[in-house]
Amino acid sequence: MTSSSPSHLELLFISPKQKKSNSSSVDAVFGADDLLTEILLHLPAKSILKFKLVSKKWLSIISNPSFAILHTKLNPHTISALLLQVLYLFKKPSSYQYVSLDGKSSAVNLSSEFLSFDPDNLGSTHVSQSCNGLLLCSKSNRYSAERNKTTYYVFNPTTRQFAVLTLPSGDGIRFNRIQLVFDPSKSPFYKVLCIHYFKSVLEIHVYSSETKIWKLSLKQENFDSWCVNLNNGVFWNGAIHWISPKGNGFCFLLDEECLQAMTSPPLPESWETNSFKYFGESGGQLHFIGSFNSEQNLDVMNMGINVSPDMSDDQMGRSSSCKIGSQYIVVYAKDKVCPKWFVKYYVDVNAIVMAYPETIEDPTVSPCLLDRCIDVSFFIEENNEEGPGPLLVINVPGDIISYSFRDKKLKKLFSFHPYKHYSCCAFKYTETLSWV
Repeated sequence: MTSSSPSHLELLFISPKQKKSNSSSVDAVFGADDLLTEILLHLPAKSILKFKLVSKKWLSIISNPSFAILHTKLNPHTISALLLQVLYLFKKPSSYQYVSLDGKSSAVNLSSEFLSFDPDNLGSTHVSQSCNGLLLCSKSNRYSAERNKTTYYVFNPTTRQFAVLTLPSGDGIRFNRIQLVFDPSKSPFYKVLCIHYFKSVLEIHVYSSETKIWKLSLKQENFDSWCVNLNNGVFWNGAIHWISPKGNGFCFLLDEECLQAMTSPPLPESWETNSFKYFGESGGQLHFIGSFNSEQNLDVMNMGINVSPDMSDDQMGRSSSCKIGSQYIVVYAKDKVCPKWFVKYYVDVNAIVMAYPETIEDPTVSPCLLDRCIDVSFFIEENNEEGPGPLLVINVPGDIISYSFRDKKLKKLFSFHPYKHYSCCAFKYTETLSWV
């Protein structure tokens, strides 16, 4: 026999008339800390923050660090949105765009208050990385006597909490890269890595938010960086991974505090470094994305899944008349089970170009180099029913667009002025109550 009494979650959204008849039940639930905590733990992070205003008791429960830790563990860190920014060389950068991944709304220009979280520092804030809901930011105070000094922060945009990072000191220490590491499924504490590479000496300093202490975790002399850019480190499977445009790379194992060589994707012998498009992680996988021309795609056609958009007869005719050869964007993946890279998806560049014909109308662009006009800003692998599915965020001159592998549909997110020298940055936005 089933009970007719409302569940804990139903009591939270009960109507006024029902509240009168069930007032004793409501009082019992709201009066019991354990039951109230259980209800709140199943609500979205932003909703919980609003409930701080209900009463002092609710504020006390929600503000408890242990509540934030438990909420973070119980709620999966799905990507709810992207933060996009177009950066211009020698020009003031545009503001950040908030792009929801619900598929219902376009990009929203974020106000300047979004990154104005430190009232003691009036400089412009730059987001350099996101990791499971936390942002790594930097700020240069042009109004300070120390104009060249950069302040680094770990910022939670959901709770608006931030922590100022004091970098390790030492004679002549300069860091190539500051890297944020946060895995709430394993620990409520985050780590920050300072990576320094100079004259074949690699140093990695690690900061823990638990101990508030910096530690020289690795110093290796006669180190060959293999032309790897230390700025494109990706946190995946307990390690920071770096890869070169040629596909070779290495990783730093956080727990073991050691370096390890990384396997390379099976790239063709004719692979060119300027064909490299993207390196990142999503959905528990590591991804390497590049472009292939007609001479390189024969093997690709026999591997992976063709997720190219369908072209109309008119678009196919225009593609043929423009004498565009077969060009593909190829997504390589590596998961935790299989250590080898494999081709997972490939997308026909021609179909994307035909949807944005202004790209091929540029007289400075050769038809055989159209893949150079398309840059990959982000790739999302999350393939649950509620999410957008595999999604590619790309930019063509003047437009940031998304392409859904599931629906095979292109969507313009926002437009910008295509100055000659620009780049587009994309960061995951995930709601979390994690403390910093």
